[in-house]
Amino acid sequence: MDAVGELVIVEARLTELARQSRDPALIATAEQITRLAGGLRDATMTMRMVPMRSLVGRFRRLVLDLSDSLAKPVEFSVLGEDTELDKTVIEKLADPLVHILRNAIDHGMETQAERSAAGKAREGLIELSAEHAGAEVLIRVRDDGRGMDPEKIRAKAVSQGMIAPDAQLTDAQIFALVFEPGFSTAEKVTELSGRGVGMDVVRRTIESLRGSLEIESRKGKGTTVTLRLPLTLAIIEGLLIEVAGERYTLPMASVQEIVELPAEKAQPKRTGDFLDIRGGFVPFLRLRHLFDCGGEPGAAQNVVIVMSGESRVGIVVDRIIGTNQTVIKQMSKLHAGVRAVSGATILGDGSVALILDVQHLVGMGRAQDGAAREVAA
Repeated sequence: MDAVGELVIVEARLTELARQSRDPALIATAEQITRLAGGLRDATMTMRMVPMRSLVGRFRRLVLDLSDSLAKPVEFSVLGEDTELDKTVIEKLADPLVHILRNAIDHGMETQAERSAAGKAREGLIELSAEHAGAEVLIRVRDDGRGMDPEKIRAKAVSQGMIAPDAQLTDAQIFALVFEPGFSTAEKVTELSGRGVGMDVVRRTIESLRGSLEIESRKGKGTTVTLRLPLTLAIIEGLLIEVAGERYTLPMASVQEIVELPAEKAQPKRTGDFLDIRGGFVPFLRLRHLFDCGGEPGAAQNVVIVMSGESRVGIVVDRIIGTNQTVIKQMSKLHAGVRAVSGATILGDGSVALILDVQHLVGMGRAQDGAAREVAA
């Protein structure tokens, strides 16, 4: 896969040289190489794809053993075993899923007596499902247990100093606190829980795979943990953009649409910026301000609407250059703290373009949205 990635970079370089030379024979040869490199890339990526079925066996054993040791009968069902992911993703996915399943049984599932008192079947249900959604794979772990209590989580977070007592948080934001280091609502420490170690590691692992985590829960009804993961970690389709003379890449899988920035929005407001996209308000970020760029933008700017999970954010750019095959190069450890960037790629002219972290940008947009609502209130 590394060799194919280098081939894609060289192919882009050859295409650029052919375009500059305007030699018909060289352009025709470059087009042939582009087709051949594309076929080889697709074949190599297909060979790397592994079905979820390869992981399911160990999960069945885990659920059976925990069900017996905790005396909580559980029916474990799996949907979408044939869903395929990149081999690297599959290898790193095992431990996070083990931890999520363990939590579902230990924390989420009631005892037989509690289930009977609540009018539920004596046997609990845990469902693991996987499905493709565009260029992503959605993996869900759903249980019909006691669900999560947002008030209990909030109280624990306040007692640990994670949030202010008067902080205004949605249920989704409260549930996300369980991924913070050291957080646990267990009353006592056991072999399985209570140490506040685990869910933060799960989040770090999923984010290292350029994925995201979401929790939905209803008290007394159960909990669903959704993992959003990219199909591959090596080569993606990218949208090349320009901001203050520098080029950046956005994963096309996250791009919904591109609109022109209205003239009345050219100057930033103090309370946050929003666009009206077909009746829905979408916050937007100005990359020039985010990256502290000098100079003034041109008269016409574009807004790229990107999506992560169920949230949308607009990203204001100076120019849309076009799409390209993006070979992802990991950043060095020196750049580990740069949250807005997830990697880099080499362009056809040999220059480097940073790949923007859409999940982080969407998080910044949500924070801006929340701050604006507080000011409005």
